Amino acid sequence: MKRLTFLTSILLVMAISAGIFLGSCKKKTEDPPPQVLKIGLVGGFGGFNDHGFNQSALTGLEQAAVDLTIVTEARASNTAADFEANINYFIQNNFNMIISLSFDAAKATVVAAGNHPGIKFGLVDYSQTGAPSNLLCVVFDVDQVSFPCGFLAAYWANLKNPSYSVAGYIAGPDIPEIRQFSQSYEYGIIYFNSKYNKKIRTFGCNAISFADSLEGAQLADSLIGLGAEVIFPFAGKTGVGALYQIKQSGKWGIGVDVDQFYSIPDVSTILLTSCVKRLDNTVYDMIYSFVTGQFVGGQTIHRNLQNSGVEMAPFHDYDPLIPDSIKAALAEIRTGIIDGTIDTGWPK
Repeated sequence: MKRLTFLTSILLVMAISAGIFLGSCKKKTEDPPPQVLKIGLVGGFGGFNDHGFNQSALTGLEQAAVDLTIVTEARASNTAADFEANINYFIQNNFNMIISLSFDAAKATVVAAGNHPGIKFGLVDYSQTGAPSNLLCVVFDVDQVSFPCGFLAAYWANLKNPSYSVAGYIAGPDIPEIRQFSQSYEYGIIYFNSKYNKKIRTFGCNAISFADSLEGAQLADSLIGLGAEVIFPFAGKTGVGALYQIKQSGKWGIGVDVDQFYSIPDVSTILLTSCVKRLDNTVYDMIYSFVTGQFVGGQTIHRNLQNSGVEMAPFHDYDPLIPDSIKAALAEIRTGIIDGTIDTGWPK
């Protein structure tokens, strides 16, 4: 009996130990997996196939998805109501960060950020005074590039028609972010006239929509009728329609937001350069800062020539046709804008 009791005790102890061991293993398998951060992108008007603003931002999101352990989703905005609806979609689906694009998304984004302090928000191409601490705004000093684009357009217009030289532009709807392009472009033309004692004229117009390629073609045709040799469209998909009309008319254009020599190869043969905003890098950097714990909201960051946030694209096919004197003048303009000795005209 004693032997049986001893064996029973040993078996009991082993059973209890095994139960503790198995219980501890089971607990480990039930631990939740590490949280994967979810990042949402709310597009501006024109769609993600606009060959410019929205598409470049989407590229940044997609690259972040490749490089970082995150879940991403992008939603296009076709109407004003879409901005709020898209932001709410990401909130309801427990996204950790929501990035919105453009002036049109600003109101919905600021309101959402105030109501949801646990979510990080990014607002690209708009500055909000007194932004909440979970909202980071980024703006582009595009005047620093639009100004030299105006200078180059004036040179080319004078080259092609010395007796009556016109450099035109097609702007998007009349908002401050669009006026920043047009005013500095005009100042670049004025600077050219002053430097070389010329009288290059400027004609421009505002489109009603960022998403109407037919409107862009019609506006381009009107400017060409007024004598424009070079036209700078900065109007989203509307501007893309303008570029196709410019090509058909045998004139020249300047791209915007991305190097459209690559994004729209059909019109590459008429592009002198492009006025580039590095939206791809901006969106990527915003996401990276959040994922790595370096996100700091409640402020506006400026992307400019100094930090390579804006840039003038190469001349590509026209590089051999731009004389060294004009290239040197453009280099001097760049230096002058950075050190503050040249006024781009923005803001007036």
